[in-house]
Amino acid sequence: MGRRRVVRPVPIEEKPRNDKRDEKKRQERVRKRAEELHEQGMPFQMAMAVAHGRLDLNEALERMARNDRIVRLMKKHDLSRALATQIALGQADLERVLYRRRFDEHRKEHRTRSVLDEAQESGESIVLGLHGGEEIEVEIAGSDTYGVQVVPSGGGDPREIHKLQIKFAYVPGAAQRVQKVRTVDPEVAADPHEPIERPQDRYACSDKRLFRYVDKRTPVRTTLLEGQQFSGRVAWFSRYEFQMAKDGDPAVTIFRHALRDLTEI
Repeated sequence: MGRRRVVRPVPIEEKPRNDKRDEKKRQERVRKRAEELHEQGMPFQMAMAVAHGRLDLNEALERMARNDRIVRLMKKHDLSRALATQIALGQADLERVLYRRRFDEHRKEHRTRSVLDEAQESGESIVLGLHGGEEIEVEIAGSDTYGVQVVPSGGGDPREIHKLQIKFAYVPGAAQRVQKVRTVDPEVAADPHEPIERPQDRYACSDKRLFRYVDKRTPVRTTLLEGQQFSGRVAWFSRYEFQMAKDGDPAVTIFRHALRDLTEI
């Protein structure tokens, strides 16, 4: 017998869908949704991402809120966008950032400040408190790294003073008031220390610590190597000096190498 021939039926082609029309309608719906979100304040590209389903609406709103905070931080505190973004994301603390900036600005402004240089430039007299208890009113004729050349205001021969001999300074005419507010630690006065040449052997008082007193307006008391004490607030500090200020009292500049102790009160 001959083999039977199997004839497979030819599949009937399905009626083609109108994919282009459906896609057009979908794109119209997406765009309409994006425009609605945009009218409500959402950036258009973000609105399109939400309308397409590529971005969750809540996440988009969180991003918008975060960006608003970044812009406010930049304007209010004059921050770079990168730093404001770190703060908004919780990667940096705003108070620490602002504190550090105040610290850097203070050091930059006062780093090289010296009442000796200011007196020399102005030509005005200054009173210097020296080791041994001597206080002299002088005009500054010149200075170098280790010494200062002075001329007594009341007349007399010029002299050179090693800077380590200077403990404090204040403006002329304030001697009585300075003596009135100055106290003495009797125990330290009974065992006075000479000027300390090696910086590493001196009383440690860092810039960070001094700025904390400046920034918080913390009342402090300084005790010098021979026992003299001054109380008040630190107004500014430089590499070698800092100035004590107290309401109603004359400012006194303390030379950091003359410190024996510095405490909060």
